[in-house]
Order: sequence, then structure tokens, then C-alpha cells
Amino acid sequence: MATCSLTLQPYGKPSFSVRLSENDERKSTIEQIITKSPDICVFSDLTYEFALSCDETIAIQDVTVYINDVHEPSVYNNGRIMFPGGGPSYRRIFMDCYGVVEISLVISDADGKEYQYTTEYLPVLVRRGELNNAVKAMVNYVYANQELLLLNGEPKAKSPANLKENGYQNLSTQIILAEEIAAVYESSFGYFKANSRFKIDKILKVDRFEYLQHVTPATVQFIVTHPEELRRINSHSGIRIGNSVYQPEKTLSMHNERSCDIYENRVILGFIRKMIDSVDELYEHCRSSLEQIPGNENYGDEYIYSSFFMFTETKRMLENGLACLTKLRTKFAHLWTMYNGALRIKPEIMVNEPRPSHVFLSVPQYNRIFVQIHKWFQFGIYDFTKENFMLSFIKISSLYEGYLLAKMIAYFQSRGYVLESTRKCAYPTRRNWKYKNTNCVNTLFFKNERHQLTLYYQPVIYDTDESGINGIGLIRNNSIPALTGDGDDNRSGGHYYSPDYLIKMEDDSSARYLILDAKFSDLACVRRHHVK
Repeated sequence: MATCSLTLQPYGKPSFSVRLSENDERKSTIEQIITKSPDICVFSDLTYEFALSCDETIAIQDVTVYINDVHEPSVYNNGRIMFPGGGPSYRRIFMDCYGVVEISLVISDADGKEYQYTTEYLPVLVRRGELNNAVKAMVNYVYANQELLLLNGEPKAKSPANLKENGYQNLSTQIILAEEIAAVYESSFGYFKANSRFKIDKILKVDRFEYLQHVTPATVQFIVTHPEELRRINSHSGIRIGNSVYQPEKTLSMHNERSCDIYENRVILGFIRKMIDSVDELYEHCRSSLEQIPGNENYGDEYIYSSFFMFTETKRMLENGLACLTKLRTKFAHLWTMYNGALRIKPEIMVNEPRPSHVFLSVPQYNRIFVQIHKWFQFGIYDFTKENFMLSFIKISSLYEGYLLAKMIAYFQSRGYVLESTRKCAYPTRRNWKYKNTNCVNTLFFKNERHQLTLYYQPVIYDTDESGINGIGLIRNNSIPALTGDGDDNRSGGHYYSPDYLIKMEDDSSARYLILDAKFSDLACVRRHHVK
């Protein structure tokens, strides 16, 4: 494809250029937002004109513009893209945007061939106002109610004692568990320093001859090869050489020596090393996630970064987690010094849970640590699912859809419907379809005394009967694309619909459907741009 760039020219502000990429090169992360210059952003309340430049391999005939996947009427003329309003002025094309924007262009050449390009994510600057507080409240609501969306309704664990295998995990619970493990190690150190279990090793040691208890072949060999140890004695028993009797001053003798090098002690020490590595891994993941979040909301005196409010709760949680993990790193490093100095053995490499030996099961001090090791391995290393879920809301439309989904779940429950089960359905798609499966639960089954209700989030309605996939009895009955250039290959027409929500209501004799769509915009804008 041709190499193109797009220059954005806001009214009264300096222009800037952004790189255009093919659609399949896009990243769905916010890393691009953080790494770019602070001047690479768009103003929600200013009018814009674009300038498009491509190399000579493409003769541009027309350009269609999409802002966050919504068609934005425009006029293309010799490299200039204009957005006329109702009068002589241009439209404020980013007025309904919040968080970040993604500009997509469908370029048509003289032969009718289409090329699709997309910009990086661009932060949206807004003026200070009540809308920012509303977005913050929306973020907090989704954050507080996302356990159901992420983990099939598993209850949130309030402490390590409430953890269930394959149950709810979050960073704070793992930190609590790590702190509990550190506390058990600290309180048990006195026992392991003075009374840890040990074994008796037989070792050969060079020592004074009078300490020799019995003669071994190794003792004889040492005496023969070390004549410098022989001393003449006034005795009739010893080693006779001529008329003299000799006895070694030192020789090799067998001694009993206490050793802490048993399996259980190696596990006790090895698990401290395991905890140091695990806490370090959590710390680096937490720090890396924090680096993706905007650190300052202000852009001059008049504007603020709207994306800042979408990540404040996640930022606060990660900052608290990082502070706790910093203390845990210091604590486990100190525990390693204490136990390594007391036991003086080589630690066991902790890849799997230790075997339940007699010592681990019968000695209370060993059993306490064994139980903590078992808890940690059952928990596993937290993968920051909850935080990554919130960081995925780089567009306000995604956040608003998640917010309404949580609200609908709460509404049905308040109306007497019981949430019986949930599932995450992966809808089969073709390679050239724009649809992407959700990263959260997308099918929820409710029931009351009379009806069964199924709430689908971003389902796929196919143009063939695919009710066996997720129980949806609707079929798309035409192939007319609503818009061209929407990211799918529409040369043969459209093949599916994907509404934001689908509600299926069933009783003993029939099924009815409600189709819903979410738009974070005002009513006039929805009527003018989104209904079609």
C-alpha cells in the first residue's frame, strides 16, 4: 500500500502530522498515547481541517472519514479534507469524543479501488466541567462491579482464607496473602534457628589422634601418606620403626555432625527465594501498568486530558499496590538473610508444591509454613486481569457500553430476576470481519417465576441460522451494508450485525427480542449521525 500521512489543522492552534497505518497494524493499547509528544492531541471544542498526503503510487479520487468508527461527513478537494457545518463555518468534529480518538480514512482512487488507513490513538482535550465528574463516577461504577463481568460471578475474596481454587483473584488479595506468609516466617524464625529438624551425617575429619574412636581404611591411608604427623612417644603401643615407637599427632577420623540439609528445610528456604522472585514479578508488572496511565490531567490553564479520568481508579489501586510490594520486597530480602544464615544449606528450587512429608504434616512449625506454601501455589501469580480490563477502555464508547452492561445486570436483579449463570461465548468470525470478541462475560442468563431472560453483550447476528452457537434465533435477512468502508469487506454485502446488547425474553410458548445500542452522545447528535 501507499505511504500516507495526515496533518490535523485545528483553528487557532499549531498543526501537527500523524502517521497512517493499515488497519491490521493497529494496536489496541494505550501505550501509543503515553509515548507521543504532549502536543499530539485534539481539542474537543475546536473546528478542524485535514491535509492528506500520499506518495505517487495512489491517485486520490475521494476520502471517507470515520471518527472512532462513526462516519463523519466531509468534502475532499486536492489533498484538503473539510468538514462544512450548517453555515459558513466548519463543524467541531471531536465535540462528542472523550478519552481518545482514532481517525480512520477510506481512500478511493480513480479506478474505484479502496485503501483503508488508521491513525494512532490521539488524546482528547476537553474544557473543565461537570462531564469529567460524570465520567469519573462511571469509571468507579464499572470498577466496583466488574468482578461479575470478568470472572463468571465468582465472589470477591476479602482475605486469603476465602480464596477458592479457580476463584476470584485480585492484586490486593495476593498482597494480603504475601504479607501473611511473611508474618508466619517472622514468627517462626526463633524455632528454626534453635530447634529446626536435622539429620546426623558421618563425616571424615582431620582431628587429634586422641579423639579417634575406631580405625578405618581411610585412617590407615592418611597415616601412611602423612608421615610428617608422626611423633615419637614413650610407649609400647604404636607404630614401631626400629627401636622407636611413633604415634600420629593428627589423623583422619569419623565424626557425627548435625546437618540441617533435609528436604523440609530446603523447601522452607527455597520458598523464600520463590517469594522474592514472585514479588519482584508483581512489582515490575504493577510498575509497567502504571507507566501506561496519564500522570497529569492538566493541559495548560483551560484544557485537561479527558482520558485521565478514565484511569484514575486503576491508577490509585496500582499506586497502593506498588507501595505495598516495595515493602514486601524489603521484608522477604531480610527473611532470606535470616533463614539462610541460620540453616546454611542450599535451597530447594520451588517449581511445584512440596510433597506432604511426615515432618510437614506432624510438626506444627513446619505445617504452618507448608499451609502457606500450598495457598500461594493455589493462588498463582495474579495476571492483572482486573487492571488490564479497565485500561482497555481507551475510548469513551467502550467505557459507556461496559457501564450500561453493569447497570442492566443490576436492573434485572432489582426487578426480581435471579442471575443463574454466565458465559463468555467466542463467536466464529471471518478473517476480514471487523468484529472482535469481547474480553469479558458476554452472555448472562436470568430467570424469575414466569420468564427466562438472556442478556447478550455485543453478540453476532449472522445471515444464516447459527442459533446453535449461542442460542440467538435471529437472522440477518439482507446483505445491504449500512455504511461502506466500515472495516469489513463489503464487496459482496454485509454478512452480520453486532448490536451492543440483545435481550431475549422467553416463556413457555414464545421468545421476544429487544435490540439496544449505546451511544455516548446527546440526542440531537445521535439522530443526525448514528441512527442510520
